[in-house]
Amino acid sequence: DIESSLSPARTLCSPDDGTGTKSWHKLKTMVHWSPFVVSFKKRYPWVQLAGHANFQAGEFGRLLKRYCECEQQCLLKLMKDTLRPYVPGYYGVVQREEQDYNLMDDLLADFDSPSIMDCKMGSTYLEEELLKAREHPRLRKDMYEKMVAVDPGAPTEEERARQGVLKPRYMQWRETLSSTATMGFRIEGIKKADGTCNTNFKKTKHREQVMQALEDFVGGNTQILRLEELRSVLEHSHFFRTHEV
Repeated sequence: DIESSLSPARTLCSPDDGTGTKSWHKLKTMVHWSPFVVSFKKRYPWVQLAGHANFQAGEFGRLLKRYCECEQQCLLKLMKDTLRPYVPGYYGVVQREEQDYNLMDDLLADFDSPSIMDCKMGSTYLEEELLKAREHPRLRKDMYEKMVAVDPGAPTEEERARQGVLKPRYMQWRETLSSTATMGFRIEGIKKADGTCNTNFKKTKHREQVMQALEDFVGGNTQILRLEELRSVLEHSHFFRTHEV
């Protein structure tokens, strides 16, 4: 799962006032989801577009994410990388109720009504995960039900009879269904400043569909969609070159 190694780099956010006047660097562009801690007294409810509930609200515009050593090492390296302005500031490990957490910036803390797009970049599984799953195959009823909910005709006769699928089969099917296989990323969900939320992107596969979703997200104001700037930084990032995404 990409979340275990590179979860800070999963969401693009647009300015919340619609004018494009907020600084893109102030926005910093990337965060998975957050409690929107704007001040000590002002808190917003969690917004989870995708992923697992591993976060807790912190103080002073920061948040806590359940400790993962691999992610800690990534965050420490990112603090010295050219990607530093685009990822949460990292402040080490803290403990709450006997549980360790990585403490990092909430990049949405300065916004009252941010627009959030959750994207999954690259493969959503590692080759070693597929190998383990093949060595110890286990039918997954939950993944079968997810598959049927999206495409009732997707399971094979054998999978239908067993009412389950193997994880590698599900993961690979999931990627060919979306733009991951053709474009290297997919959209998981969008929350707009007006509060509307859409997670119906499982079949957003073709380039035209993705472009339409991006244009709709920024309200047609492509001047604030600074992806070329981000691409340039990624091309010069040692971290990006040396990590699997």
